[in-house]
Amino acid sequence: MCIPLLLLAIGFASVISISGQPEGRIINGTTVDIARHPYLVSLRYRRDEESSYKHECAGVIISEQALITSAQCLYGLPEETKLLAVAGANTRNGTDGFIYPVANWTHHPNYDPVTVDNDIGVLLLDTPLNLTHFGISSIGIRPERPAVGRLATVAGWGYREEWGPSSYKLEQTEVPVVSSEQCTQIYGAGEVTERMICAGFLKEAVTPAKATPRGPLVIDGQLVGLVSWGRGCARPNYPTVYCYVASFVDWIEETIAAAGGQ
Repeated sequence: MCIPLLLLAIGFASVISISGQPEGRIINGTTVDIARHPYLVSLRYRRDEESSYKHECAGVIISEQALITSAQCLYGLPEETKLLAVAGANTRNGTDGFIYPVANWTHHPNYDPVTVDNDIGVLLLDTPLNLTHFGISSIGIRPERPAVGRLATVAGWGYREEWGPSSYKLEQTEVPVVSSEQCTQIYGAGEVTERMICAGFLKEAVTPAKATPRGPLVIDGQLVGLVSWGRGCARPNYPTVYCYVASFVDWIEETIAAAGGQ
């Protein structure tokens, strides 16, 4: 399964490739139930009065009223855009799940669409999530960087292969954390900042390119990253680059508080 958050790829966190094309990826993924990843929501967009709601990105539940996703999923949206968060859903455009209108959203003020640095945004729901529902739960943010080589889980509704069809059902895969030094050697000096973290197989073509609208990188039930960018979809020797969420904890909390959320 080839997923990546966030510009937007159809049906999952999307990621921007080096070629400039938005993608979402999860290669060699396994279909799973949302109960395995209850912190995931499908973000569905209606960009004008003439269109219907369609899944474009994935969001992550961090509290009963707040979600985070990639800045790419929120940047430059038309003023008339409407957003729904569908929690507890196994499919990216199905009728399952619980619908929650998004009241407002913002991306990080220093988000750079060229370098894709500070690739994170916050969404506040119109009404709080019912976290007692099966398949709906928040996730905590991992406070420290994981060790190099540590296996992490990526889940979302991603492409099964580069330029191939995307998965209708939720899928997951596992990838190892790659050192910042090695990631920089691959992508070049200045491309991978301290606000990013890399993960993927460097030899086998099984790395997730992007996650559903921001497919999250998770270790031991804690959020590590949001899929952000990479080169192609699961190409050998090119790990996926994620926004390192722990770098933005203060900004996330301040943004939620300023908006009167919880």
